Amino acid sequence: MLELKDATLSVDGRLLMDRLSLMAHKGQMTCITGPKGCGKTLLLRVLMGVVPLDKGLVSVDGELISELSASAFRKLMAYVPQTEETVAQRGFIPDTNDMETAWSGEGLEPWEPKTIGLPVVTIQDKAIVLADDPPTVMLSQLRTLANEGRTVVVTSQREEFLNMSDKIIRLGKHEDNGS
Repeated sequence: MLELKDATLSVDGRLLMDRLSLMAHKGQMTCITGPKGCGKTLLLRVLMGVVPLDKGLVSVDGELISELSASAFRKLMAYVPQTEETVAQRGFIPDTNDMETAWSGEGLEPWEPKTIGLPVVTIQDKAIVLADDPPTVMLSQLRTLANEGRTVVVTSQREEFLNMSDKIIRLGKHEDNGS
């Protein structure tokens, strides 16, 4: 289980999370949704232990992810980058040295590992899969991974993902104040 408890996070003086709590269970697909700019990708980065919280905690199976333990926990995780375009640019890796960008190229032409030139780990080998706005063509594979007992967390606004998820977390509206 991947848990976020009482998470508070501000970025550039803007409160993005205020005492947010969520539990993503093994065997379930959790979808984080909300309008552009509300912090969906940032929330995944918090769950990976890449972005520290102002307050609150992140844990895996009850064990706290801290600055010191984050790299060990990331070895249990697969991260699917946000867009096919980003992956095609060769060289996108989350800004951490200890986590490989992972995906399965099976049947997914735009995501074929041979086009990336990075170390490839298939998402089937990881206990936790975090997918940032994955293409719809990956929905079936992500659903299967959840059914096989993995913890799957995706960000998406697409109805297909919302309909196939066991749990939906809706983040607040992004308000542009002109600054």
